[in-house]
Amino acid sequence: MLYCPKCKAEYRDGFRVCVDCKVSLVTHSNNGDDTDSLSAEDKIRRDKEREAEKLLQKGDQLYEEERYHEALKYLNQSSQINPDDPEVWNLLGLTYQALGCTREAWRSFKFALNTDPTNLNSLWYASEFLFDNEDYQLAFNLIERYLELETDPIERKEAESLREDILYHLSSSYSLSAGHSNLEEEIDEEDEQEVPEDEFTVIDTIDDELEQHEDSWSDEVEEDTEIDEFLADLTLQLTDRNSKCLNCGAMLPTDAPYCYVCKEPHLYEPLDD
Repeated sequence: MLYCPKCKAEYRDGFRVCVDCKVSLVTHSNNGDDTDSLSAEDKIRRDKEREAEKLLQKGDQLYEEERYHEALKYLNQSSQINPDDPEVWNLLGLTYQALGCTREAWRSFKFALNTDPTNLNSLWYASEFLFDNEDYQLAFNLIERYLELETDPIERKEAESLREDILYHLSSSYSLSAGHSNLEEEIDEEDEQEVPEDEFTVIDTIDDELEQHEDSWSDEVEEDTEIDEFLADLTLQLTDRNSKCLNCGAMLPTDAPYCYVCKEPHLYEPLDD
């Protein structure tokens, strides 16, 4: 029998992570002596999870104290030990956001959603982040998903308020787009003037990795109208396919969360002191 080492809830075979605590499950002893019944592999995993949890708690404390540079170090270590915990990615995203590292923050929120697409904290933090960065369509998709899963009336009320704000900006974008189209038609009909090809640029490509992430959100609202402003997936992603560790110079994949050589956080630009 598997159980959660934090809340002690028991789970049947097939579960790996506690749905409430977001920590890996361990083997439950029939005689109550859990330590003796664990295999060597399970004991190592349990010790690593405890270490990751301590690092996460320390990082959370430093984040609350607004000591973001220090928090980043602890959270980075925790994410390396337990990469399946969406909460460490969420807190990393918030820490990067507080440090002004927008692309690193978005990368962390994507890792959190990829780890658990139904995690309410991940959906909420990502929705707020996208709203703040004016990617209203993707923010709308995620807040809709959040509202499908959230049952707490107080939390739902706050989410519905954010949803209304997102819809307001989306409707404004649609109105501006429609008005611009009508203006172009009037110019073509009355003055027979052509708009220069380079006056407006529409970018409609989406990063392949994000598409894979979005495929896992099967209940997302589909877009009915194309919008030019697709900020999070275009301006917040790196256009190159490789990156370099600022600490040791090792070449890294663009979306690597940390350097695989020196284990330092993967930053795209140096942090301000």
